[in-house]
Amino acid sequence: MTETANPRIQARLPEYLATWLTGRSELMGTGSHNQQAVMELGLWQTALEHELRRIRLTLPQARAIAAVCNDRTLAPTITASGPGQVFAACYDAFRIARERTHLPDMSSYAAQFGIDEQALLDYLGSLGPAADAALRDALARWWRDDHEDTVEGFARVGLRVTDVETPGEAR
Repeated sequence: MTETANPRIQARLPEYLATWLTGRSELMGTGSHNQQAVMELGLWQTALEHELRRIRLTLPQARAIAAVCNDRTLAPTITASGPGQVFAACYDAFRIARERTHLPDMSSYAAQFGIDEQALLDYLGSLGPAADAALRDALARWWRDDHEDTVEGFARVGLRVTDVETPGEAR
């Protein structure tokens, strides 16, 4: 396959998506559903980037979340109501780790990473669907790439991580 400046990608859409795309094209005046598809992909990419920039984590929090969400793949879903997928994964992992008292080498994430599990769950529970999707995307890319668990390593995938939490900082 030769690489071009603008590669051609084709897809067959279900009727409901084609109708939606045509309607969006009319509203935005793009002139074609093909051009609108390009526009929509750009909008989604921008939304993910903006949501990711709004997420603030400490390095220990980012490390704990990465330990829980240790996958290089993404599920093609978005949780539209209730807590997001990162919250659900962390909630389950934190609970299971605390309940494994019969395994002396397995401690809580709070002990392993020096975090307040409930404060982190509260924060993750406040993320909307697009922010949750952006965080899952960044973590999958982090695992796929170098996955250096430093401020700089997380920054390479767009996560804003600090070494320490600033006193009084709103989460």
